[in-house]
Amino acid sequence: MTDTSQGFDPKQFEALVAQVRQELQGAGASPSAADHRPLDPSDIEAVPAPGTPLYDECHRLGSEALRRGEVSMLILVGGAGTRFGGAVKALAPLLGERTFLELRLEDIRGVAQRHGASVPVVLMTSPLTHEGIEAYVKPRGLGEDVFLFEQRMLPRLTPNWELFRDAQGELSFAPSGHGDFFRALRESGTGDILRKRGVRHLFFSNVDNMGATLDPIIIGLHIKLGREMTIEVTPRANQNGTLDVGAAPVRIGGHPQLVEHVDSTKHRLINTNNIAFSLPAILDRRIDVPYRVAKKKVDGHEVIQLEQITSEASAVMGPDKKAVLSVAFIEVPRDNPVTSRFEPVKAPEDLSYVVPRLQRRMEAAARDAKKDGGAP
Repeated sequence: MTDTSQGFDPKQFEALVAQVRQELQGAGASPSAADHRPLDPSDIEAVPAPGTPLYDECHRLGSEALRRGEVSMLILVGGAGTRFGGAVKALAPLLGERTFLELRLEDIRGVAQRHGASVPVVLMTSPLTHEGIEAYVKPRGLGEDVFLFEQRMLPRLTPNWELFRDAQGELSFAPSGHGDFFRALRESGTGDILRKRGVRHLFFSNVDNMGATLDPIIIGLHIKLGREMTIEVTPRANQNGTLDVGAAPVRIGGHPQLVEHVDSTKHRLINTNNIAFSLPAILDRRIDVPYRVAKKKVDGHEVIQLEQITSEASAVMGPDKKAVLSVAFIEVPRDNPVTSRFEPVKAPEDLSYVVPRLQRRMEAAARDAKKDGGAP
């Protein structure tokens, strides 16, 4: 059984809890909704339309970066798939017997083949999923181009900020959020492996977003914009009279960033969690993403979990009060299933919507490949 306490240091955790509590007490000084200004036109770029000069330029930049081996894809696979009948969501079947992870890897391999490229894939697991993911990867001979590293787990707390223990009196651990990826990528040595292979651009996404394909146009647009963190945002959908809930891009104090808790009716765009990073920037700088308090229920008990959110790196400031990472936003489509960049499958009820759209996307890709005489 995986030891979920791996890397847990009681003294460090005690200091972390004290820091989070102190930050909560000073939360009154945080920017209010009134400080959330719309983005400037220069902060956001639309995906270029085929046939335009910008499209051709982005295609060239993205294709060249792929051929040079400068692109890697990082996929989050640390989540348990309890709602999908298994312990590892990435390995739950999505299309027939083909799993989330299998379909994502197929897409990346297809892009690599079409560009005569090597595209290393990085999978951030958690102690809840690492063994299952490793058992999937090893027998398929994916070791040369697929790298695994784990995010850490932190103890849960009671509502009174004391260590929470389960019915057996043992500490109860939970994943510390995907924002741990900055630390884990560096400390695991995986980032250095990628750098030695010549990787310069790291594309980050959830395993359950079936629209997060490796697209040379998106790669090229990230390169052209020249920022260290390029975030894909998309229009909110209105389903049954309810708008999507999620982080929105805003300006606070003149700095473009994502804010998690916003009034959805006042912010047209939502974060997709598709993010492109400059690999040197995130390896050579300390990026102290704040910890957030998540209230959950475990075995009928109210608990507190401390979690980090990757997109909040867009708001991290250095001692000089300047942004640690330069940030750009790309507005990506989601209406057309063939071009949509946001097709999340968070619960089984999402399958009836996403699966037919995924099939249409794959059919279109197969037709294009046949027309071009390339790999699907």
